[in-house]
Amino acid sequence: MATSAAPRPYRLDAGAGLATVWWKTGRVWVKTSGAETAGSLAQVEIDDPRGSAPPMHVHHNEDETFYVLEGEVSVFAGDERVELSAGDYAFVPRGTSHAYLVRSERARMLVTFSPAGFEEFFLEIGDPGDAPPVDAVMPSPEEFARRLAPYGCEITGPPPVLSAA
Repeated sequence: MATSAAPRPYRLDAGAGLATVWWKTGRVWVKTSGAETAGSLAQVEIDDPRGSAPPMHVHHNEDETFYVLEGEVSVFAGDERVELSAGDYAFVPRGTSHAYLVRSERARMLVTFSPAGFEEFFLEIGDPGDAPPVDAVMPSPEEFARRLAPYGCEITGPPPVLSAA
């Protein structure tokens, strides 16, 4: 959530976040949110295992970027497929159907949303525990779509899979 306070500098240690949750089969660290940037952007670090992928989806409010820190990821955006490795970057403009697929054993990415707001979805749906939940299950497609809607995001197709990659 954006605040009216002026943004202030801050620092996070490696492996730290303002908030950390387990989502799907990976970990999400909120590095900065709308509260720290007066709503201009949010960044999350995502660490996912091989085969992880969200459903194809559209952000109606935010542009999204993917900067791969470790591993290999395919980003599907519109009719394009972009192969990324450590150090590579991809930009997906708002209104473009997209998803990513982890091709390596693990991948870590710094994902930016501009403007901020969508980072709150991870905090709502994620598990804040210190270890991955034993029974981590993605919500049904209907429940997932319902929970995405308040964030201006809609599912446009199934997640990409390795066998089709």
